[in-house]
Amino acid sequence: MVRIPAPPGRGASTAKRSRSMGTLRSAVLHAALLLLGLLAVASGYIDVVELTASEIQEAYGQGEYTAEELTMAFLERIEKYGSVYNAFVYLNPDAIETARAMDKEYAESGPRGPLHGVPVVIKDNQNLAGVPTSNGYWGFRRSTGGLDMIPSRDASVVARLKEAGAIIMGKTNLPDFARSGTVSDSSAINRTYNSYGLDLVPGGSSGGTATAVSGSFAVLGLGTETGGSIQNPSAAQSLVGIKPSVGLVPIDGIAPLVAQRDVAGPMTKSVEDAAATLEILAGATLQDVRTYNGADAIPEEGYVSFLDEEGLQGKRLGVYDGVWGNPLSPEVEAAYDGMLDIVRELGAELVANVFNNSGWNEVYDDTPETYTGYAETLYHDLNLYFQDLGDTSDFNSVEEWEEKTNRTMGDDSAVSPFSVTESGSGGDPLTDPAYWEYAGWRSRIYLQYRKIMEEQQLDGLIYPFSSIPLPKFDEGGVGAITVPQINHMGLPQITLPAGYLDGGEPFAINIIGNDLYTEPDLISMGYAFEQATMLREAPEGPSEQVSFGSCQCTTF
Repeated sequence: MVRIPAPPGRGASTAKRSRSMGTLRSAVLHAALLLLGLLAVASGYIDVVELTASEIQEAYGQGEYTAEELTMAFLERIEKYGSVYNAFVYLNPDAIETARAMDKEYAESGPRGPLHGVPVVIKDNQNLAGVPTSNGYWGFRRSTGGLDMIPSRDASVVARLKEAGAIIMGKTNLPDFARSGTVSDSSAINRTYNSYGLDLVPGGSSGGTATAVSGSFAVLGLGTETGGSIQNPSAAQSLVGIKPSVGLVPIDGIAPLVAQRDVAGPMTKSVEDAAATLEILAGATLQDVRTYNGADAIPEEGYVSFLDEEGLQGKRLGVYDGVWGNPLSPEVEAAYDGMLDIVRELGAELVANVFNNSGWNEVYDDTPETYTGYAETLYHDLNLYFQDLGDTSDFNSVEEWEEKTNRTMGDDSAVSPFSVTESGSGGDPLTDPAYWEYAGWRSRIYLQYRKIMEEQQLDGLIYPFSSIPLPKFDEGGVGAITVPQINHMGLPQITLPAGYLDGGEPFAINIIGNDLYTEPDLISMGYAFEQATMLREAPEGPSEQVSFGSCQCTTF
């Protein structure tokens, strides 16, 4: 059975949160804050737990607090609880200075937009100019014995957050080279934990971002996905995650796993914040020519305009029939059925057996024999990324790193050690027949999917995130249902909090678009479901386990 919590009242939850905030400071992070010049305490108490960007803009407008005071409050929370969850690789020493600048600008000319003065985090495979990008790997930071991989410019998504007035609080942990969808264990700073329970997997590979956002160390964050890495941690920590269509959001300046499938997207506590962030991230740039494919599909009125409480009315959605994954466990099936009842009440028509006898299996199972699967172009894609780092980096190719370290890149990763140089053919994939065979197969399964959607007049699919409850560490994978199908086809998907199972594990549903660039429809449907249910509940947090141990994040 799914446990559907009542929305927590601000007054009652504030009392509980106040007790959890009243523990002594962590000695090591206290020292870090000393270095940042942050000993002054913000005037008044700001309850940062579960804050959304829209709530912050309202508070700024009413003069309740400043961006500097809010940033201080988040840093206080990081100081108290940060080393328990180990979400941060890097804390930004310029966060307070940025907040002060945003306050000055707000007073002079008003907000830049919905993220003005909003504390956010980015995943540590996304470039922040002048700061090492670890990509989860010990070998890309001098502080962990490797070489510093320091970019000369921001990733486009990071630059766009800055231009929108967001305050970058820090960079978050991920498994080495983003190569796990279940855990976020890295050789850079070890294990990141789930905000809902230290025994539950946090999801990967954007698990650090998920923990930072769900644990209220930031308001929202950015993830990346090649095969589940936005949806998995979003579902595992009761967040809204948007895995956008391939080519909608630029991925330049992001350490790749498989560039042809890689995407970047928002992870937030509300659909409204996700829509507002996607509005900032999406758009064409010469730094990533794929973005011109999706540029014309971006609505002129913006994604936020598609927030609609009636967004499920009259929609036709396919329900899970087992074709894309395993049979549902009894507990997940009961929870899923309960969510479908709500969706019906909101006016949607649900269609069963969408893929049965549709020809889908015949096309999907006809995978080219030459397709090597996971990370098949990593070596090539990483070398292009390394070349783009500029002369601020200690190295600019796989070969240079291996020559300087006398090591094999990847063979001592925390999860699934491997060799980067042996990933795929090693050369330019555009000259490899296997690449084009795979590209042809991707096109065939996409066209088959579109045929099914059109024949059955579907607006999309609504599936449970997983066929099983969220596992504990060492209990296996998360069992994501739509991985890798949507990733091969490049389709968009929104992940939504849908309550909690009897064991306290977060439960989530996914709505998958019926075509590329259907993010407006997903936002509309997702908002309708969210507003009718409000099923996200703040994690209580292990207040009795506040750590006085060593924080492994840096203030480079």
